[in-house]
Amino acid sequence: MFKNIVVIFLTIILIYSLFPKDSTAKDVVRIAESQSGLDMRHFYLNAVLNKALEKTKNSYGNFEIKMTISDAQRERALLELIKGEKINVHIAATQKKWEENSIPIRIPILKGLLGYRLLLIKSQNQDKFSSINSVEELKQLKAGLNLHWTTTKVMSKLGFNIIKGGAYDGLFKMLMRDRFDYFPRGVNEVFAEFDCRKKLMPDLKIEPRIALYLPQPTYIFVSPKYPQLAKRIESGLQIMLKDGSLDKLFWEFNKSNIDKANLKNRTIFKLENPLLPPETPFDQKQLWFNPLEKPVN
Repeated sequence: MFKNIVVIFLTIILIYSLFPKDSTAKDVVRIAESQSGLDMRHFYLNAVLNKALEKTKNSYGNFEIKMTISDAQRERALLELIKGEKINVHIAATQKKWEENSIPIRIPILKGLLGYRLLLIKSQNQDKFSSINSVEELKQLKAGLNLHWTTTKVMSKLGFNIIKGGAYDGLFKMLMRDRFDYFPRGVNEVFAEFDCRKKLMPDLKIEPRIALYLPQPTYIFVSPKYPQLAKRIESGLQIMLKDGSLDKLFWEFNKSNIDKANLKNRTIFKLENPLLPPETPFDQKQLWFNPLEKPVN
């Protein structure tokens, strides 16, 4: 446990040390803080944002990234993004109204990895999952999700039995109190979440056999009041795609989780996402993670 805490602490220092502190910065990027001290989901996303801005310094000048509001649930985050005052950039799984009310940069910076979901369960309930062989059987059990999340809207639309919670940390406690049977988490999220909590929640378990795949791109969204900043970030991401640095960063942050997920040997239930806008770039195969894909060296 101590080793994990040290690794987490050093990772936090590394990510935040990447953010320039230049009072003469031409572009000031304001993003929301994470929702919890145990929430490490944004380290990679913020590292990509920082790298895209770095790649465009010659063309657009210096920049500064500032953490502003905290506990930005999806609805509030969109309202703040539209205003462009407290935050002018937000990174999240896409939703139609986000694409309509802000400037979406349609490059899935997580390569769709968030869509590969493992199930956090209570170890005593493993028997409920051992005999599941279809999506319809899984739908008979209760899933726990945040009421604001994109995943919640999609899985509800698909007919899953959803128990909704309002707080990120609270969902783990609800699972342990048998309020629901499983908590679907992205491959990029689940192992850090498990490691941070396994001492306090010894009954927490990552179900070993099942995975879900729900197409779910994560985009960088920019306030409609900052079109030039959106052009800068998109330009930086395009440079990263061409020079391979986006793939390199993806594998640096996610290879360990992908290896541990062992997707090749899991039963993957593939779902449709009826809420995705038609502009989703599925035709660009290089933008998406494939479980058979080899890591970039």
